[in-house]
Amino acid sequence: MSVPPSGPTPPGYDPTGAAPPPSPPDPAAPGAPSDPVAAWRPGPPAEDPAPPDPAPTASAPGWNPYASRTEWADGRVGEGGGTPPAWQRRVRIRRRRWPVLLGVSATCVLLILAGVVVVGLLWIRSAAPGAAGDDINHGPLRQSNYHDWHFRLDDVKLDATKTGGRDLHSCGPVERARSLTAQGCRSGIELDYRTAGDRIRLEQFVLVFDTAAHAKKAGRDLTGDQLRLRRSTLHPHVEGTMVQQSTKQYLVVTVGTAADRADDHRRDTFVHYANADMAAAMIWRD
Repeated sequence: MSVPPSGPTPPGYDPTGAAPPPSPPDPAAPGAPSDPVAAWRPGPPAEDPAPPDPAPTASAPGWNPYASRTEWADGRVGEGGGTPPAWQRRVRIRRRRWPVLLGVSATCVLLILAGVVVVGLLWIRSAAPGAAGDDINHGPLRQSNYHDWHFRLDDVKLDATKTGGRDLHSCGPVERARSLTAQGCRSGIELDYRTAGDRIRLEQFVLVFDTAAHAKKAGRDLTGDQLRLRRSTLHPHVEGTMVQQSTKQYLVVTVGTAADRADDHRRDTFVHYANADMAAAMIWRD
């Protein structure tokens, strides 16, 4: 048995616990029957309105996503249908080509110089102190293989007549106090020349050392006091000039004198070229 609530009794409360009677339907409610006495039943829910057609996609036929774009004369594409800007020619930045041309020119100059050097060496080889039928680049070094000296290089033309020579089986005959033998000198040759009507005389030595290093060192430290010169081949009582140069295991030494001081410059020219010519000829020897 239910206990009634305290306070005033609410409308429609039944102390027996029975369910309250249904309230009459509202005539104004949608779907309510015209007869207020008839039992009201809710009608089916109203259908939602049809959704609008979806926007066309890129896959829909006939639709162009770039319809609002404008292609300009220079190939660019702009949004909207506005007037494209005035077309301008693309500015090309010109690169400086002179560094490349300078490098190519320098390379060509180096190649030309290398060719000149090779041709000069070949020419010097052919113009080396002449051989009389013998191959002077092979076999023992003999003074008999060398004859009158004729030199040509550009505008330089020099000639000297051979007046004597000897083979050196050791360096003793041309050295003082074994100054060359102690450094590895083993053998060599001596050549004597005269030119300019005997006003200029030359004495030339080609000394053979045991190693190229010893020949180079001996040539670097050589002085006139270490050589024993034959005064009969040079002008007596005059001051001469000496030039030396090493090539491989060979040391070439050329001494020159002039009878008159007026010929000193010409003497120096003969000594310089005669020594350089013989030193270059030693390059081709085995």
